[in-house]
Amino acid sequence: MLLGRLVTAIVGLLFAGTPLWAQRRAADTLPTAVVQRFVDAANARDIPGMMATVAPEAVFSVLPSGKILGAGHDGIRAFYTAIFAQLKPGFTVEVAGRTHDRGFVIDHEVFHQEGAPVPSGEATWVYWVAGGLIRHAWTLKPPPAAP
Repeated sequence: MLLGRLVTAIVGLLFAGTPLWAQRRAADTLPTAVVQRFVDAANARDIPGMMATVAPEAVFSVLPSGKILGAGHDGIRAFYTAIFAQLKPGFTVEVAGRTHDRGFVIDHEVFHQEGAPVPSGEATWVYWVAGGLIRHAWTLKPPPAAP
């Protein structure tokens, strides 16, 4: 009986003043959760859902060249609209490996086409998340081999 009251008191102290919706929101803004929502929305071809995870001033670019793939919501939306227009139904992205360090999330992504016996490609993306939104994302693409 005393132990039960003690546990209840400790739990109450830990979460006092923090409503349940705020506790959930805090977990939702973790960088890995934000990036996972972005990937899930991409697999669903849900561009508005993707944009909900991206800061209005975000930039998506290529490392090391610095080539801009999309800047701001309009540019990033246009980039993914063009990509999705080229994909066959049944194309998905699988996060085969993920690591994170503070606000950076690094994904090794493998592309699958439904019915294909092997993956159709792969990419590495580095996302920088701050304030619950993707602020910058880089995909790694080595420069062409020297002759």
